[in-house]
Order: sequence, then C-alpha cells, then structure tokens
Amino acid sequence: MIRMKDFEYMNAYNIQGKRIGAIKEVYLDFFGGKLRGIEVSRKGFKKENFISRESIITINKSLIFDKFSKSEGLPFSKIKSMDVIDKCGAIIGVVEDMLIDLTDYSIKGFIISSGFIHKILKGKNIILINQVILGEKFILYYGKYNIMLKSMPHRLTKGECYEET
Repeated sequence: MIRMKDFEYMNAYNIQGKRIGAIKEVYLDFFGGKLRGIEVSRKGFKKENFISRESIITINKSLIFDKFSKSEGLPFSKIKSMDVIDKCGAIIGVVEDMLIDLTDYSIKGFIISSGFIHKILKGKNIILINQVILGEKFILYYGKYNIMLKSMPHRLTKGECYEET
C-alpha cells in the first residue's frame, strides 16, 4: 500500500522515457473506492495533464504511463481537510492522508488526525473507506469504536517493545 504523501513530487514519465512532469493531484471515485487518475503538472500551457488509471503502467519511485485522457473524478484536495464526525456528531478528526493499494488501485482507507498534541502522544487513526459516507461539509464515520486501527508514534525508550492494554 502507498500513502498520498508518497505521490507528492513523484516524477511522471511516458513510455518513451521522457519526463513529463511531477504529480500534482490524485482523483478518486469515492463511492466506488477506486483511484480514477492522476493529474501531472507540466511545463508550458499544455492542457493535457490527466492520466487515467487504465493508462498507468507502473508506480514505483516514479510513475510510468501510456497516454493522457480527459479528467474525471473527485480531487483528493477537496477531501483532505474535511472533518470526520461519528454518528453522535462528535468530531473524530480531520482527513490527513489516504491509503491506496497499488495492485488494483483501490482506496483502502483514510488516515485521520485529531490534533497536533494528540498525534504526538496517541498517534493517528485509520478508518476504512467502507465505513464512511461523504457529505458536503464533513465525512460521517459509522464504524465501531471497538475496532480502530492506529498509526502509533515510535517509542524512544529501549526495552519496551509492546504495550499491554
């Protein structure tokens, strides 16, 4: 799996090996749970800058693609700073990142953060895409709190590898 932060400033090359530009934006199909395509920043005033999921050959340290196409989907920048609330209306956090599976370009989940201090002490929460509903102003999380995935910060003390809960 790959995070959205791994896409930032990744170079994009066509099949001839020419560098086209860097990845600017990722478009997704929220309800289908799939990546729709990637927008590339190019030099000059060229209008062709969207690469569909079908045109992507591989994504490693750089993106290699076949051809450009017409842009479609929802840009991740519109979701990135949205509030995530639960069924009771309490704010869980803010969308910070997204997890994508590169085998089938499906979206697995979102990484949410509930503040700077909380992020340092407790880590970030990971919510699955099949447990959320996208609204106009916020994202509704209707999953269960007894199953919460967390991205924990590294401990600086030696000898304490596991924590008992």
